[in-house]
Amino acid sequence: MIKFGDYFLVQLKRCFKLLPGMLIMIVLVAMVVSAIGYAIFNSESYKEEQMRYKLGIVGDTSDNMLSMGVDLLENNDDSRFMLEIVQFDVEDDAKDALREGKISAYVLITDEFVNSLNALSNDIKLEYFATSGQRGITGVMMDELADIASELVVSSEKGLLVLEQEMKNAGFPAEAINPQIDRLLLLYVGAMLARGDLVEFSELGLSDGLTTPQYYSISLSLFFLLLMSFCSISFFLGKKKATYQFISAKGLGVSWQILAEFLAYFLMNLFCVELILIIVRRLSRLRILSFENGEIIGDMALIKSEINIIAVVILFSALGFFIFEVVTGVINKFLAAFIIFIGMAYISGYFYPKSFFPDALQKLGELLPTGVAFTYMGGLHREYILIMVIYTIIFISASIFIRRRKIRK
Repeated sequence: MIKFGDYFLVQLKRCFKLLPGMLIMIVLVAMVVSAIGYAIFNSESYKEEQMRYKLGIVGDTSDNMLSMGVDLLENNDDSRFMLEIVQFDVEDDAKDALREGKISAYVLITDEFVNSLNALSNDIKLEYFATSGQRGITGVMMDELADIASELVVSSEKGLLVLEQEMKNAGFPAEAINPQIDRLLLLYVGAMLARGDLVEFSELGLSDGLTTPQYYSISLSLFFLLLMSFCSISFFLGKKKATYQFISAKGLGVSWQILAEFLAYFLMNLFCVELILIIVRRLSRLRILSFENGEIIGDMALIKSEINIIAVVILFSALGFFIFEVVTGVINKFLAAFIIFIGMAYISGYFYPKSFFPDALQKLGELLPTGVAFTYMGGLHREYILIMVIYTIIFISASIFIRRRKIRK
């Protein structure tokens, strides 16, 4: 009579014997996935997305209103998050910086423009120069700068000078005029700074509201968990139908066989995941690895992420267990698992943002186990844990059905 506990311990011993080889494969996969992540976050395109546009200013900005506008852009206005001002005394220096790619464009402040400000005529426009490749987006930035200088600054200066002149004509002394000028100036500055409050910003992110680091940290982590099940393929090799029949004849039914094997398989995968996380923590404390914040996956804290990871490991373990139970033959198992895992990961947006695909493929990718796991780990819909449970039950039940058919044949 074979009991469930005895059979489960036998499976654990098998896992223990196979563990060294599996760990080698898992470490190699982890290195490959880490290399992919490193390549993504250190690529030129990603770095360019994180950089602010450097815009040069050539000429004299000592005019009070003009210097105030430049100071607002650099320190207070919302555009400071996208814009970095670089001052140049000579236009040739700005041209050299533009050719070398140190700035995106530069604006030329001429004496005529300054005189136009002082005369309040506003008939001279700012000139800016950019390379042909940068002119599109930089043109928008420079138009914004020109609007601030020509509209906000000039209008403010007109209002201040008109107030000063009217108070002088009314016979007010300078001691009374200056405080009123300062008050009006503060009102103008406050209005300039508050213009960002006129609209409501909503950050769309790379996909599903996730930033680029969040998106790829989730996708690459899930891809690693998926391939980790592939690395455990040796657990399913060498099994024969006669063994299952013998165990069944000794009193341990098919359902208990599958549950015992699956539990051992899951615990082995979970052990490998925890081992990888311990190594990551250790490397992080030694400053060998660094994170922008204390979070690893999505917007969840580390301990919460580990709890969520357990649910994903259960789902992917059930998926892998089902595939390896259905497919027979060593080569067939390798090919089937590889094609299915890569295909599901691709459609679910692990390699490209989901918006890259047509609507039909996007919906299909979200319905797949890999897509459900992605949505769950992204923190968008916590109720997806129920779908993961349903998938797990389906895979285990299907594995029991397949094993029962093997024994009866």
